[in-house]
Amino acid sequence: MGYSNLAYKNWVEEEEIGVAEAKVQPQKKSVKNFRPIIYVLILSVAAYYMISKSVVLYETKQEIKQKQAELTELETYTSQRTFELEQSVDLATVEEIATTKLNMQRPESYQIEYVSMNRDDVTEVTAGEVEGVKSKVNKAAESFKRNIVGIFTIRGK
Repeated sequence: MGYSNLAYKNWVEEEEIGVAEAKVQPQKKSVKNFRPIIYVLILSVAAYYMISKSVVLYETKQEIKQKQAELTELETYTSQRTFELEQSVDLATVEEIATTKLNMQRPESYQIEYVSMNRDDVTEVTAGEVEGVKSKVNKAAESFKRNIVGIFTIRGK
């Protein structure tokens, strides 16, 4: 058996225990270091979501403006074509086509009959007669509802 130094052996064991403890503590610190990183990631995702929603809203508004401009342009084109169509329809031209191509004739005086209509059978309803109990009850309910809503609304100055 050889001579051995017990002090050296104990010192080496204590060093190994200290190294093991040192390894355990940085793991706890690293978990604590991940919390700010997780918070930053969560905030980044939330900011990305909010920004993407704003971008989508902006793009949608731009598309609406573009479509409204196209609609205005098409309405202008349609009104111009309608005006041109109305101008192209001339009664003299219609009469000429009817007499030459379709062999139509204007009616003679003995072919024309006039019908007189008496306006004795006309009835008129005035606003006062239309308003009945049901109409008055509906108006009162609407007024009551507006008053209740007016009480609970917050008005900014």
